[in-house]
Amino acid sequence: MIINTTMFASHVLGSEPQIKNANNFTFHPQKQVLDIGGSAALPFLRNILDADVAKLTAPGMGLQTKLRPGNADFEVMLDVYYFSESAFRIIANTEHPELFNAWLIQHEEDFDIDIIKRSDLTVMLVSGDDAFDVLVEQFKFTPGIRLSCSQQRFGAQSGRVFVTAVYTKEHNGYELLASPTELANWQQEFTKLGFVNN
Repeated sequence: MIINTTMFASHVLGSEPQIKNANNFTFHPQKQVLDIGGSAALPFLRNILDADVAKLTAPGMGLQTKLRPGNADFEVMLDVYYFSESAFRIIANTEHPELFNAWLIQHEEDFDIDIIKRSDLTVMLVSGDDAFDVLVEQFKFTPGIRLSCSQQRFGAQSGRVFVTAVYTKEHNGYELLASPTELANWQQEFTKLGFVNN
């Protein structure tokens, strides 16, 4: 699943005060990436998620949500990205990945879907006052998409890296999804550019 676009996004939440943030990056080993595909991918996600993913209609658009109440007895936050009506990417943030995976897999047979755990991808968060400009320059993106809600997300593929715009702890953040080797190279690059490993 690849989204071919050079457009990229950032959150613009005008009512919140501007807070100065240091440039940093950090790895998130507790996050896992899953690709969900198949003719019933959209009905499946509408059945399990608290938010209406049917509102996602443009490739790269995403949202932050959680499981619908009563669906599971554990907490998980999910960033869901739309690739097409039959293809989605999920970034799951949970302290109970085994429970979540077991719970998710049981639905694979109930719906006409394929769930692929992307253990080849690692997640790194990049944030700070210069993060957006650096990412636009490094990944050759064209800025232009403005996200007006903290739950909105946007993702774009650039080479071997899937780059997402997220909103975390009252400021813009950007997650890079790639192989550990690829992210190690980006870690060196961000360090050279003055970003600090948190």
